[in-house]
Order: sequence, then C-alpha cells, then structure tokens
Amino acid sequence: MYRNCRVSAQFSMSLDGFIARYDDTVGPLFDWYEAGEVETWMPGHPVPFHLSEADAAYWDSLPREGAFISGRRLFDITKGWGGHPPNESPTVVLTHREPPSDWPPTRRDGRPVPFEFAGDLETALERAAALAAGGEIGVAGADVVQQCLRHGVVDELRVDLVPVLLGNGIPWFGAHDGDLLFDEPGIVPGTRVTHLIYRVHHEGAVNRTLSTAGQAAHDVGPRLRWAGHHG
Repeated sequence: MYRNCRVSAQFSMSLDGFIARYDDTVGPLFDWYEAGEVETWMPGHPVPFHLSEADAAYWDSLPREGAFISGRRLFDITKGWGGHPPNESPTVVLTHREPPSDWPPTRRDGRPVPFEFAGDLETALERAAALAAGGEIGVAGADVVQQCLRHGVVDELRVDLVPVLLGNGIPWFGAHDGDLLFDEPGIVPGTRVTHLIYRVHHEGAVNRTLSTAGQAAHDVGPRLRWAGHHG
C-alpha cells in the first residue's frame, strides 16, 4: 500500500522469467490477446483484443487503475502510447531525462495527454497516489516494479504466464535483499496463458481484502482455482 492506495503490477512473462527479448520484441508473449473470439476493448487502445472466454472473464475482473506509473524504457518503446496510456489512467513516467522533443502528441480525441514526469520513485508514488485518490496504482516496466518491490509498496503481482522459454531477454524480477513471500496464488487457466495472482504476504494479515481480480479467482468456482484448494 502507498497512501491508502493498493499498488499492483501485471505483465506477460515467459516460463523462464522474461517479459521481452533484448531488442524489446515480445515474441509469443502477447499471443493470448488474439487467441479467442471474445471482442474485448481496453480504454485508450485503438483496436479490440480477441480473447478466449476464460481470458475475457479474467480481463473483466481486473480493476481499472486510478493512476499508473511507467518506466522510461516502456514509455519510449510505446512512444507514450500516442498519448493514450493503458486504461486512459493518469500516468506518471519515472525518468531522469526530459520528455521527448516531440512531446506531447496529439491525441485521437483531441484531449490533453494525462501524463506527468517524475525524477525519483518517491515523487512518482506521491503524484500517483494523489491522482488515484484512493484507487489502485498500477506500475509497469521491469526497473520500476523492481524498485517498488525493494521499496516494499507492492501489494499484488499479476503474472500472465505464457508457455514459452525465451532463453534470454529482459527479466521482470531482479536482485532483492532477503526473501519476499507471497500468499497462495489465484490461478486462472486461459488460452496460451495462465494468469497467476500473488498477494504479498504480511504476517497476521492473510485475510486482508482481495483486489477485484483476486476475489474473482476466489469466487468464480471450478474455472478459476486457488492453489492448495483444488485437490
């Protein structure tokens, strides 16, 4: 938690822990976005995804961030999402560099771009918490997630685990001082992906409130299984 805001991170990851190749291509990591027939829209994205029924149900269960923190590498790769961040959530970019010379872009709807820039993690978290106003803060980008884990503010990891070994690339997780324990995962089998929902374990707090996605994994029944409770 940070300033009463839940902090979460989600990414598609290979079985050997990579979220992209060194050249920033993702290979089959995003194939599950087009592995079904259920037309699914993300606010801000210009075209729909086509998910399986199980993946669409999981997608619909995810909370919409009140604010989003992105690393500079991800921001540059996506070219700032053309001014339309994921879910159109107000976004803070963590960077030590100035915005690109051609920033901001012209949005498709002509509205101002919902982006800010911060030079350190604490400032980025403060701004995101103010923007989220008690809602969830989503964090993305390997370095940003690793910083947040070391900072102790991450509440939930959502791993979209794809059945592929990339062999090398950009790892989602890095070095961490000591053990970081998680509670039993929520498991959502999909098509070409398995969605894993891990809450950071806090002693004496195993019954704390689940996110919408975690509660969906707990409630829906046989399609969504909790590890340790499906034998």
